[in-house]
Amino acid sequence: MLCMENKEVKLKVNKTGFSGHIIAIFIFVVAIIIYILLKIGSFSLSGIPSLASINSYLEIFENSLIVLVVFSLTYLFIKSTKRLIRNHLEKLGRSKKNIKLFLTVYGYFAWLIVIFLTFSLVFKQIGSLVTSIGLIGFGLTLALQKPILNFVGWTTIIFGKTYHIGDIISMNNVIGRVYDIRVMYTSLSELNSDGDSTGRAVTIPNEFVFIHPVINFSKGTDYIWDNIAIYLTYKSNWKKAIKIVEKTVQEYYDKNIKKEIEKIFKDNFKEYDKIIVRFGVYEKGFYIKARYMVDFNKANEIKRELTELLLEKINIKDIFLGKVENVA
Repeated sequence: MLCMENKEVKLKVNKTGFSGHIIAIFIFVVAIIIYILLKIGSFSLSGIPSLASINSYLEIFENSLIVLVVFSLTYLFIKSTKRLIRNHLEKLGRSKKNIKLFLTVYGYFAWLIVIFLTFSLVFKQIGSLVTSIGLIGFGLTLALQKPILNFVGWTTIIFGKTYHIGDIISMNNVIGRVYDIRVMYTSLSELNSDGDSTGRAVTIPNEFVFIHPVINFSKGTDYIWDNIAIYLTYKSNWKKAIKIVEKTVQEYYDKNIKKEIEKIFKDNFKEYDKIIVRFGVYEKGFYIKARYMVDFNKANEIKRELTELLLEKINIKDIFLGKVENVA
């Protein structure tokens, strides 16, 4: 019963709104008809003081009609385009706060342009109006240069998908995890070179996306490529060392990391199925580097475990460690 009553209330509201729209349209049409009849002189004009007064009244009515029509069409246009923009941004996964803010700015900007054009048509002084608005706009642009650049930078970040909240980025020699994106600035939780939090918050103006390169370490996912390297002396049996490193890291990867990688990178999993082992020479001997995918948040812990395993496995008579290092 309660549901039926709610439906009846909704129907009544809809009918009332629909009737209101019909009345508004009817009044609008009647006003246009009266205006046309007055314009062509079908009505008797006895009792009206003078022709100049008639023309003045008609001009006022005409201008009012222009404003009414333009504002009505603008309202409908902005309302429909806002709906389309909102649907598009929601599909892109933008936050409700950012969507609401952008639509508000879009609405104000559209109304500003329409009001300017309407006044130009009504008062027929577009030259002086353009000059005045141009001077005002130039002054405001100079005064608000930084805020304007920050706003444009914000739209670039939001629509260009430069980074999202939770991404780990490097910009202007600062590495951090994004925890807030506002119109004027982006806030980062600073990280050191090892990926550990420093406990400091860094605020970066959004205009920096136009000035400095933006490196996104975790775009779309927290998984990144990481490396672990060991350094050997020239006396070492490097062939045996390569086999040990490859087997040890691959076994650890298969056991602890591979399953999660397969869930996330379903279509491109073959690219991450095996680790990559590289071998080279440095000034005091050889180095072997193992490259693998890992969750950025667990990278340091996993690197520590791999280092311990490699130290245990490579402790063989014919393999001599020059040094063991973690190489970014």
